[in-house]
Amino acid sequence: MKSFKKTVLLSFVLIFSINVSAAVFYLVGYPAESPNIESLRSALFYPGNESFSFAQKQFFMKNNFYDLGLVYSVNIHKGHPDLKYKIWIQARPAPIIVILPGIGSFYDNAKVIALAELFYLKGYSVLTISDVFNWEFCESASSVLTPGYSPVDSADIYYALCKIFKQLEKKYRDRITDKILVGFSLGALHTLFIADIESKLKNSISFSRYLALNPPVNLLYAAKKLDEYYSVGYSMTNKQITESISEGLSLYQKVLDKQLDPSTPIDLEDNEAKYIIGLNFHTSLIELIYSINSHNKLPVIRQKSSWFSREALYKEIDKFDFCDYLLLILRPYYSKEIGKRLSLENINKASSLPAINETLRTNKKIRMIHTANDFLLTNIQKKWLEHIMGERLTILDHGGHCGYLYFDQASDIICKNIKL
Repeated sequence: MKSFKKTVLLSFVLIFSINVSAAVFYLVGYPAESPNIESLRSALFYPGNESFSFAQKQFFMKNNFYDLGLVYSVNIHKGHPDLKYKIWIQARPAPIIVILPGIGSFYDNAKVIALAELFYLKGYSVLTISDVFNWEFCESASSVLTPGYSPVDSADIYYALCKIFKQLEKKYRDRITDKILVGFSLGALHTLFIADIESKLKNSISFSRYLALNPPVNLLYAAKKLDEYYSVGYSMTNKQITESISEGLSLYQKVLDKQLDPSTPIDLEDNEAKYIIGLNFHTSLIELIYSINSHNKLPVIRQKSSWFSREALYKEIDKFDFCDYLLLILRPYYSKEIGKRLSLENINKASSLPAINETLRTNKKIRMIHTANDFLLTNIQKKWLEHIMGERLTILDHGGHCGYLYFDQASDIICKNIKL
């Protein structure tokens, strides 16, 4: 980690003299709470916030936005299942926005669909695919056994998108006028790495804009933070854990039933919020490890998979956290593939944003939206982003990690940043 910190510090020093600063935006009326509780407000961002009018329902013969979308599939690698994706195509020629979601998310995750709906109602066509940590993407489109190495993961996403657009050109050639890439959380980091990939290619998809929402700067720091949040449960009793999960589910149900006023404070303790966040990310990791082990037996997993009893296997996998995954599964895999022993420092250095700092600094097509209180971002990392991105970075005063997506003022900022 020392050399990684030196890289960040050097980049910071080199660009310290830049006068252009990031734009700071204050979300008027946003309910200020702890960064962790604010992050849970991402649950308020779900499809259906904008209901279809009677005329739209008659024209589309659909009752909601989700049903309006079409699901297609395309083969990425011979011998692998086809990769599914979802598309909402405008009736008239329009730019298309590709959405890359957060860690482990499906192409039809609620936040993904809500973001697609926001863009569609602004006149864009929209395309969504699953995240690289999602088991479906791993089985269909990954070129490697273990996702988590940003340069390869981003190349896999890009290759899959090339295949998808080749298919779409046959179906909707005259209805796609431009291409824009938008990602949030881990998908935002991949969006930026894809911008770096395209800067080195002659024949490419040629996205005209890249928008990254709350990308982690240091992947290992983010992994440790998520592990820290999940470990809050270690000091809780089974009763407390059950109550926290129950309160979280109750909160989400209130959101779906539209019984929660968006301006109302969320009635949770900060440690409960941490555990709910940690548990959500941990669940995605466990699903991934289980999927990998099902297709390629991992040396670090002792229990065997059985159709009759999976409890022992799940219990063993459940003991893994993100750092375990990186250290015991990802690092040995890439060390074997490359033919030399890699350290976590090597992997993290190549997978984090300073690895593409030149692209971030010079590519005028890139825009970024972050928050001043994202728990995955340190103050030093935030300062680094401010100086390397300058006015192409917008910092929101509140929202935690993607907890502002539902807020109208934030939605306006997002839509403003995808325009050329």
